[in-house]
Amino acid sequence: MKNSLAVLGLALTMALPVSAATPFDGKIIALDAGHGGGETGAVGYCEGTPVVEADLNLAVRGELEKILDANGVAYHDVAQLASRQDRVADAEAAGSSVLISIHHNGSTNISADYTQSFVTQKNDKVFASYIHPRIVNALGLLDKGIKSDGYGMTVYGSMPGMLTESYFVTDTDGACDFIAHQNGATNTRVHKEAQALYDGLLAYFTANAGAGGHGRR
Repeated sequence: MKNSLAVLGLALTMALPVSAATPFDGKIIALDAGHGGGETGAVGYCEGTPVVEADLNLAVRGELEKILDANGVAYHDVAQLASRQDRVADAEAAGSSVLISIHHNGSTNISADYTQSFVTQKNDKVFASYIHPRIVNALGLLDKGIKSDGYGMTVYGSMPGMLTESYFVTDTDGACDFIAHQNGATNTRVHKEAQALYDGLLAYFTANAGAGGHGRR
């Protein structure tokens, strides 16, 4: 009888679903939607309708979070605080592993449009090297590369991070794409950018199993 019970218990244990390990296990993705909190960022126009960068940044974050939710990935919405340093501190307080600060560029030239990303530390550049190329491939815009900066979100804190400028909100096509997204269109730049960010995160954590968290170099 005891043997029968043991076999039954083993069978039940084997029948229970076991969640497969993923590269995101134990990781928290900090997502900063640039500007906000009364700051608009760049402003573009689509047939006279203004498109505010802060709103576009939030839209991309929202689409990315849908993908993260669907894949069971933990993330933290960085508070839209007045200073960059305070935003990074908010991300760190949440125990975040990496940080993406989502921005979109602006110009007085309404046809200017390209993809660029910004980093500060060595491990920022490693992180960005998995994400930036995927944004370029997804959007098909001119690649202006990954640039070092001394003023953005990546200056502060200790986690690997990057600031993205995926395209220009002041470009007419980019502005009108956002209006289309608001009206329910699919496969917009917003969707493509969000998917590229997710794909880059997955590639980064797959290749760097112990990555994320503190210890800048």
